[in-house]
Amino acid sequence: ETVLDLDFEEVPENLDNVPGSDVDERTGEETQNRRRLLAMAREADKLLGEKDEKLKKSVTFVNSFLKDGYHPILFCRFIPTAEYVAAHLRKKLAKDVETIAVTGTLPPAERKERILQLSQSPKRVLVCTDCLSEGINLQEYFDAVMHYDLSWNPTRHEQRSGRVDRYGQARPAVRVLTYYGIDNQIDGIVLDVLIRKHKKIKSSLGYSVPVPADTNQVI
Repeated sequence: ETVLDLDFEEVPENLDNVPGSDVDERTGEETQNRRRLLAMAREADKLLGEKDEKLKKSVTFVNSFLKDGYHPILFCRFIPTAEYVAAHLRKKLAKDVETIAVTGTLPPAERKERILQLSQSPKRVLVCTDCLSEGINLQEYFDAVMHYDLSWNPTRHEQRSGRVDRYGQARPAVRVLTYYGIDNQIDGIVLDVLIRKHKKIKSSLGYSVPVPADTNQVI
């Protein structure tokens, strides 16, 4: 069963993940990590809504973006997570803030239409999966990115931010937040893998991808 995302190189473009979907057999450390994550994910199912500290804290971060005049995108790894986060934000944010979820359950044309409709709202928040990490330029409507879920692959973070931080962006600087639940064991495991891959890419290719170099740089 899938607990978190597959490596980017191993999946087709714009794939969304639903927890419990089948994946290829793995060996070694990564298989052990995924088994541990599955057990943790089952425990995490018990912590929903008001008991979900990561979710509750995300409201604070989103409000900070909005207060500073930003229009944020929150990237989630799973379809249910995106829908869950969007539903919570709709309940907790001010009534004049428009919040929607866009996932791979929608055909591409409808995804684009919903984003265009959302862009008409002065205060807007988009919660989405990686179905929007490629192919749709969002720089005209959004200027902040929050990685609500971490990816195993640093390249995926770069692609997410690249949908906003690119030619045509009116902001001189895009705000990017990598969100890490310090009391969340799943986030801890994924973050360790992410940082190791980041360091390997930098040492091998001399190229830095936009992910934290250590845990002290993560909120």
